[in-house]
Amino acid sequence: MDPKSVVQELLLDQGAYSPVELLLAAGLLAHGDYLAWRRGETGSLDGALRDRSAARGALETAQAFALKLGLTAEQVVYEGWEDSAGLDLLASPDRGLNALLRTHYRHVQGEGNGQLDLFLDSAVTVATNDLLDALLRRSAQDADKALDHLLEIRPDYAHRPQAVCLIEALRVPAPTAHGEALDQLDRVTEEWALAASELLTGRAQDFLRPLWHGIAQALDPVRFEAKDAQRHVSWIHRQCLDWESVRASVHAVPNHQAEPVLVERLAEAQWWLRERTAAVGHWFALCVLASDRMKAVLDSPRFPDAALLAGWQAAKAADIEPEITMAWFPAWMLLREPGLARALDPLGGVDEPTRAFDMLRLLLTTEGGNVELRRELAAVHRGLLDRFLALRG
Repeated sequence: MDPKSVVQELLLDQGAYSPVELLLAAGLLAHGDYLAWRRGETGSLDGALRDRSAARGALETAQAFALKLGLTAEQVVYEGWEDSAGLDLLASPDRGLNALLRTHYRHVQGEGNGQLDLFLDSAVTVATNDLLDALLRRSAQDADKALDHLLEIRPDYAHRPQAVCLIEALRVPAPTAHGEALDQLDRVTEEWALAASELLTGRAQDFLRPLWHGIAQALDPVRFEAKDAQRHVSWIHRQCLDWESVRASVHAVPNHQAEPVLVERLAEAQWWLRERTAAVGHWFALCVLASDRMKAVLDSPRFPDAALLAGWQAAKAADIEPEITMAWFPAWMLLREPGLARALDPLGGVDEPTRAFDMLRLLLTTEGGNVELRRELAAVHRGLLDRFLALRG
């Protein structure tokens, strides 16, 4: 896990870097444990960290990277949810780790953008902070009062519509059935997420996560339609960076191996859960199942596996016949990472690229000449055989 890559992804997704979001994205903190802490069920995040030393190292690297990018540090307070609403939660009894967890980073907007300059109007600053704090405490009543007060002293408050929208979101009960959950999912994606992003910037996910969780609890994970893949619960778990639930919800879909979007989500979840071999196996399956989709995955700035990315760049630049297209890429990668041959199952297809993968897998894991197998590979892709022979010396 490269903390810098996670910071870049969070900046792309949320416009800010939050240490807790990094821990969730990197699989160092489980989503369920994070929710338990916000509900006051655990004293701090320390006990929930899967590898405290790795977590601290990642946060320190991310902090240095954020400062190098010129981001502005902001101290935040984590307040409890539900029965613990209003309580100031302890992130860590370790002062250094606590400081790392409580410091967020974001780009400061320039002057002349028409937005409120909070440093020039202390009364508006206090009122605005009261509103934001109430929203993040999930208190619709307090947020209503705070908004009324803010409008008294700043009637032209630019984010009034977003504030009204989020207060309404807090008053909507959690869904209890699949249909209700889908209706509420539409409201989150079409209204509430945008309002939270505009008003709460880097802390939008803190507001949205309980809403996502309530919807996910009511959705039936078995129900999946490829034409509407964003309405499957795995997509919601992906928004929460809840990788264990992404994996479980994909596995719940019958014949999920035949659905490219689910294979893609499963591979990403396995990567962040430190199941790299399984993730690579599913990315290879995607090369065969939906090569255009896998190409888009590899070309994305968010693709996390540096070795696969380097392999794809090398494949595109290689002087080899036939050309290494996405369908041939799994076989190509076996020659760059021979250890994968023992770790991965055969692809089992009948087309030439998958047959080449399965042949190379056997050639790399068995002793002896395998003359017949080499002849067969030469007939399918002479260039791959030549590279295999060069590898074997």
